[in-house]
Amino acid sequence: MHLKATSLTAATFLAGCQLDYNVTITPDGSTLHRETTVSSEIEPHEVSELTDAFGSPERSTTAEGTPKTKTRLTFHGSDSGDGWADGFGGRGSWKIIDTPIGTAHSFLECIGGDTHIAEDLLALQDGIDAVDSLVRRQMRESLQGDKMLPKALNLLRHRIVPDAKDLAVMAWALIFARQALPGEDILGSDPAHGRLGDYLETRLREAAIAFLWQRDWITADEAALLAADHGDLEDMIDQVIARALGMKMKGDWREQFEAFQKRFDAAFPKGFDQQLTRTFTKAVGEHTRLAVAWAATTAFLTSREVTVRLKADTEPAITNGSWDKSLSAVQWKLETAPLAVGITAPPLCWSATWVKPNATAQDSILGQVGIDGEDLAVFCLAWNTCTPDRHEAVRDVLNSFARARSGTEITADATDLLGECMALMEAD
Repeated sequence: MHLKATSLTAATFLAGCQLDYNVTITPDGSTLHRETTVSSEIEPHEVSELTDAFGSPERSTTAEGTPKTKTRLTFHGSDSGDGWADGFGGRGSWKIIDTPIGTAHSFLECIGGDTHIAEDLLALQDGIDAVDSLVRRQMRESLQGDKMLPKALNLLRHRIVPDAKDLAVMAWALIFARQALPGEDILGSDPAHGRLGDYLETRLREAAIAFLWQRDWITADEAALLAADHGDLEDMIDQVIARALGMKMKGDWREQFEAFQKRFDAAFPKGFDQQLTRTFTKAVGEHTRLAVAWAATTAFLTSREVTVRLKADTEPAITNGSWDKSLSAVQWKLETAPLAVGITAPPLCWSATWVKPNATAQDSILGQVGIDGEDLAVFCLAWNTCTPDRHEAVRDVLNSFARARSGTEITADATDLLGECMALMEAD
């Protein structure tokens, strides 16, 4: 465990890699068949949740370039109706909605809406305390007799840990906000995407400068240099830590610091990072999503790419996903562990609705198929929330339009019909 990481960013627990989550959903009438394939290196909690939802996975190994191989886990399940588990701590719905003027197939999946942020943030503090206790114990055992040990322990207890607790909450807020911004899958090559990224990077830099100077990690002169965008914090880290340890910043201080850094790094055995992760996970108890979020956040060099595809013959009438004609699928993207959504990102909702007009009924009522696409989708979704009494009131309107044009070639105004029906279904 490296001294720099411990002092300014806490510990980085995982090695860098890319973890993939690929979900393919195939409708079959009132049933959805779901295939979820994930990298085997995802967090054990994530594997456990998926296993609880779908049973034991299939394992497959693919070549990732000599001599590397990658193992994937594939889970299979079938869902229908309301409230089925998606394996990511979320909830899904797949419904066929029949109405007098058409039918809708409606997909909905939500993740992170039931996360208890206040409780998780309190548990996060407990996790940091547990990690601190383990690190200090290891330092006392491995650096016994080192003249710098008392200063290092004092720095850890009185500055690093309190600041880490605050930083953890600030980092959570910033990461949460970043995930709320539109990504490339939405803005594509729109210049706005670049501007958003630049703005966020600037704000993060400003936040870091304020945090470090006001907590006396850096001097006013160093803060001014960083604020002018002409300084690199990485180049300052050695002197920041040495100063915090009370070293005299003159003469051979760099040699003294590098010697202590080597002793510090050697004090932690191989596999200690994994021990830290286990300690943190145990301390946060049943806060499964927090444990996953912590691992996902502290693994700075590990990226996560989540792709969800819902197969379909045609483009949906309404969706917040993107339609890929070449794949015949609606697609959604995510760049954090799905089980951590609600902590590392705002709760999300994936939705798509397809419709098929009842041509016979609409021809009788309107003299044409006049309600289709998004209008019909909204009608069906509203119909599905109504009481039987509201249904009867809407049927009365539909019948009145049909009677008015009975025996004539009159074509009724679909907008008028839809307006009257929606007013009834949406009335308080």
